[in-house]
Amino acid sequence: MATASERHGISWGDRLLDLQLPRPRTGTLLLLEQERREMMPLVHGMVCDELAEGRPVHWIDGGMRFDPSDILSLLLWRDCPGDAMDRLHACRGFTAHQTTAIVERLAAEATEESPPERLSGGRLVVASDLARMFADPQINRAEGRALLRKTLEGLRTTAETSDSLVVITTRRRTSPILPKALRANLEHAADDCLRAFRAGRGGRRGGRSTSLLHLASIGLTVPWAELAEGQTSLLEFRPHAHIVSEVCTDLPPLIPSSDQPNGARSAVAARMARGS
Repeated sequence: MATASERHGISWGDRLLDLQLPRPRTGTLLLLEQERREMMPLVHGMVCDELAEGRPVHWIDGGMRFDPSDILSLLLWRDCPGDAMDRLHACRGFTAHQTTAIVERLAAEATEESPPERLSGGRLVVASDLARMFADPQINRAEGRALLRKTLEGLRTTAETSDSLVVITTRRRTSPILPKALRANLEHAADDCLRAFRAGRGGRRGGRSTSLLHLASIGLTVPWAELAEGQTSLLEFRPHAHIVSEVCTDLPPLIPSSDQPNGARSAVAARMARGS
């Protein structure tokens, strides 16, 4: 297992945000807390960066809302190889027990003497809307909390053993509201937390909704304007792919000129005007 000094950060999925905040570290659990789903473009960008670099990514869909087309559109923007999506391993637990079993199996594979390449070759695991399943009214609250703690322990094992970043997303505005005990479990298990808050009522900037992002580990709040789903920014363009690299070194051919450009035509027009 890599030491803390050997671990490296992963892009936030937003080029501007990478300049404002320290990148999240592998081997840790990162909690993304949003109002609704405004931070999902960040997650999609993070996944797209890893896939574009040839690394596998795991996505555990706890809210049953994962749509791979959002990531596919970003890959198309970046002109990535057609097999990039083959490295995305997505699964969905339809109950709390199934979600726990998925994470336990992932943790067991990560601790094998020879873990599968999709784990050893990757460094990003996403668990979207993880706690939602454990708030299911069909299971009692005590059992839901116990299952969530067990699931978080499995994600911790996966992160540390495979030296991966585990990104857990949660929403403040859900129906039904996520119980405080489950939110506390998420916050206690996470190594760091990035929270999104709306920057004023209905604030928009240049067609983009504006938010404030607060990174708990350093206590820093920065403004952030998120793009709509399926859109990208000019910062996503790679200069080497969109700028001609050849430089012209030959001098242009000489073009005859005179002290009075278009002088002959001007003289003819003047004579015609005088009727001569």
